[in-house]
Amino acid sequence: MKFQTNKDAIDKAVRRIDAIIPHRDMGTMLSNLLIAVEAKQVSITASDMETTARITVPVESAKQGEFIIPAKQFQEYVGSLVSKDLIVEVEQEETPDEGAAAFRVNLRGTSEASAAYVMPGNSAKHFPTLNRLGDNKLFGISSAILEEMIRKTQYAISQEDNRYIYNGLCFQGNGSQLTLVGTDGRRLAAITRKLTSSVNLPTGGDVVVHAKAIREMQKLIDVADEVLLGVEQRDLFVRVGDAQLSSRLLEGKFPDYKRVLPQDIAVQLEMSRDKLIEALQQIRPVTEPPSHQCRMALENKKMHITGQSSGQGSRAEVALEADYSGERLEIGFNITYLIDILKALTCPRVRLGLNDANKPLVVQDVDDPDFIALSSAIA
Repeated sequence: MKFQTNKDAIDKAVRRIDAIIPHRDMGTMLSNLLIAVEAKQVSITASDMETTARITVPVESAKQGEFIIPAKQFQEYVGSLVSKDLIVEVEQEETPDEGAAAFRVNLRGTSEASAAYVMPGNSAKHFPTLNRLGDNKLFGISSAILEEMIRKTQYAISQEDNRYIYNGLCFQGNGSQLTLVGTDGRRLAAITRKLTSSVNLPTGGDVVVHAKAIREMQKLIDVADEVLLGVEQRDLFVRVGDAQLSSRLLEGKFPDYKRVLPQDIAVQLEMSRDKLIEALQQIRPVTEPPSHQCRMALENKKMHITGQSSGQGSRAEVALEADYSGERLEIGFNITYLIDILKALTCPRVRLGLNDANKPLVVQDVDDPDFIALSSAIA
């Protein structure tokens, strides 16, 4: 087996999927990449059993075959090679010992300055396969729209393992509308977009995509203008340009986010997103983890944001102009959560919604009525 292709294309392909490889299991089958050559193209596949991704790169000349190769070594060698093109030649060991490499893989460039590497390779027989979902079970979405929807919700994904269903984003379809929801029980973000075609997702069940798969999807969606998505049984399938990804969905009942959305909002304030971020970032250093609690008080056309550290005896306050003249209204919240929400947006102005000290703080994009985020109040 032998192939020749552009070195940078291979290097870029490996870097786009290398985060899938479970590096804590170095030395196991899953610490390898599957490399397969057929029909003038080479595909590179990485998997951790739950998520599998494959990227295809064109080759100039090739002899068909497939093998697995240590991912870390392969990435280092290809990245270090001084050459425009890469030549990979695989030779089968005649009588490999039990547990030893079945193949000898030779890597070299086409320039006189390039090094020649020799590394072990093995049979791909037991490496996870990447199934392909039929076109009739996929729906298309603009890459730009999907990127925006993920960016505006993924910060709300839980980082804790004790509430497993919160470790991903929930995808919900309704006709041609797609909604993404993220929550960790203390904050929530939801966004809806109308697509040009029907959203082909299962009805009556939650499609919750693990955070790791979401991160891998983000690294792939800029390859083409459209992303194809589909679900079969308990797996998500993604196809975009020369890349494919499949991932096992999270199992469980995702909470009904609409039940926690406020029906009425007593006070709504529009303000500059950049100025609010600037004010919050000045207060954050004096707040204490893990709650990073600060206080927001409205009175006399001012918004006062304060934070303090009881352990260090530090305190900070900043005041912003606010179109509010009612009775004093105060709420406590996690300042990091609000900063995360604001940084995920790109609009010049945001709308903050407050009810009372026990109700969540509401954040909306002034220009986007189909987005909402909540941050729980802290007494």
